Amino acid sequence: MHYKIAVITPSDANDILGDTIIDGLADLISEKKDLEVRIPAETKYVVPKELKNSVVSTKEFIEFAQTADLIFLIWGKRKLNTEIAEKINRWDKTIFIDGAEVGKDRRYDPAMQNIIIHGTFGGYGRIYDDMHKKCAMYFKREKPYRAGVKPLPFGIERKYQVYDSSTKKDIDFFCVFGQEEFPALRKHVREIVQNFCQKNNFTCHTEKTKTKEEFYKLSARSKVGISVGGGGYDTARFWETLGNNALLITEKIDIFEPDSSILDYERVFEFNNLYDLEYYLEKVGHILKNFYNQDNLQLEYEKILANHSSKARVEYIFHEFFKN
Repeated sequence: MHYKIAVITPSDANDILGDTIIDGLADLISEKKDLEVRIPAETKYVVPKELKNSVVSTKEFIEFAQTADLIFLIWGKRKLNTEIAEKINRWDKTIFIDGAEVGKDRRYDPAMQNIIIHGTFGGYGRIYDDMHKKCAMYFKREKPYRAGVKPLPFGIERKYQVYDSSTKKDIDFFCVFGQEEFPALRKHVREIVQNFCQKNNFTCHTEKTKTKEEFYKLSARSKVGISVGGGGYDTARFWETLGNNALLITEKIDIFEPDSSILDYERVFEFNNLYDLEYYLEKVGHILKNFYNQDNLQLEYEKILANHSSKARVEYIFHEFFKN
């Protein structure tokens, strides 16, 4: 089926969930899927090469959106481009992509959780009630979810996937975070990983990289990646690790509904606290020394890519929107 997709991108800066959606659309176009995509040039959003010709003037964008099959309105940290959405005025075709996080250490705070879920919090991480009422569908990166709000975490973007079958996995543990100020758990996790590796003669990389490209290359060479969310439950580190065919030790996954089995994979080990972390480091270390075989990971890796690539995220939105 031929789809015309208008994407209203934020004007201040790229958003990670927005990047996931944009990358998924670009991937579908690269596969010769029958899609037309348009993005307003005034937002200055950085897009992949497959979408360079999709960036048009605001006037042309609005004209295109008037007959589009679907309109993505993507959250931005400083400003939502609701003015363009209002001019288009096709809320029955508009879906809101909310990539906000509550920030800092506040996801651990029960009082903060309480005001968020009861709708009295006005900052990032809340549900935007006006968008919930107006838009045909609402997809959200983070809890809380409510009726009509569907979970949509980050996905595995193509730029994450440096790994291929020829990649030599010569780093045992990889534990690098963009910042460690929030939450403090990140710093403690890194220190425990460093001490564990030193004590047990495992190789590890815990120093920050100079570039994203260097980070992805090191991630691809690693057998095990460590993930701790930052200001939100979801984090790019989680998907970067899975995208490079590594085992994953992560804080307790709190992305989908609590009874979800969507992320039940043999390679994923979830810790509730630092005591659990040490337990899983020992367990995974035993696997590396006695049972690790890179080739044996391939089948599950292919399933993960099929279910959690950026393309899969866009296909999920299409399925949910057009199924009725």
